Amino acid sequence: MKKLLLNKDRRFFCGIGLTALGKNIVVISAITVSLVACRKDRQDPPPPTGEINLEVAFGTGAVDYSLIDSGFVVLKKAGATNQFFKRFSKKDKLLWFSLEDLTAGNWTAEMYLFSRFDATGGRRYQQEKAFTLPAGGLKESISLTAPTGAITDSWKPYAFFRQEEQGVSVAVALDNTNPHFDVQVRDNTWNFFYIERYASNRLEGGANAKVAEMIWECRDGCYTADKYINNKTAFLPFVQEVGSKFWNNGLIIVVIGVNGGPAVQFSHKYNK
Repeated sequence: MKKLLLNKDRRFFCGIGLTALGKNIVVISAITVSLVACRKDRQDPPPPTGEINLEVAFGTGAVDYSLIDSGFVVLKKAGATNQFFKRFSKKDKLLWFSLEDLTAGNWTAEMYLFSRFDATGGRRYQQEKAFTLPAGGLKESISLTAPTGAITDSWKPYAFFRQEEQGVSVAVALDNTNPHFDVQVRDNTWNFFYIERYASNRLEGGANAKVAEMIWECRDGCYTADKYINNKTAFLPFVQEVGSKFWNNGLIIVVIGVNGGPAVQFSHKYNK
């Protein structure tokens, strides 16, 4: 078991074994939203009979289960500073992790699921779930429905771009009323960051009418010492411009580069 440290910027590490945390507190400080969502095509064993878990069930209306690569959860107990980091196991249209090693109290599960989309991008679905573990333990597992992919879903959808060879990943909210985005780079040579967001309304005949647009860019000094950007404010003017206006599709353009050097570019059009 690798011990990690965790601050308020959540990170995703692939390949960390977390099935036997026991009562060891995992303190995580370098967790970001993954440089690459780990491929997890293998099927884990089913949950042990009688074990109490938190489960995400993929039924009718859910995103395609076969496209789900991986998922993880950060567990936070009220009144405690230490946090657990666990990875979801995957079996027969079910994602799950055990609650057996958690102590009684009020908990919050900050959950992230990753699905494939194309060679350089995918989706990240994010939800927080509060629950209470009584002194005698839960009598049955906690069951949640899987993401539907809808903007209004309890699992908030993000466009997730990655370039494994270059060590770059970016997540941008698909909901144009959500200003959040985050960026992770492996090497601190990357010093130029550009994100452009559009909200549009597709008119009869197929033409798009722009509802709002905004560009955010940064050169040098853009990320923390752990090479991470977690930004919830830069696109607030964009969100305010969208306001209550009707929109039904969007466009995200991302460029990450080295001043005077190479650049990695992503773009994604999507419907609401």
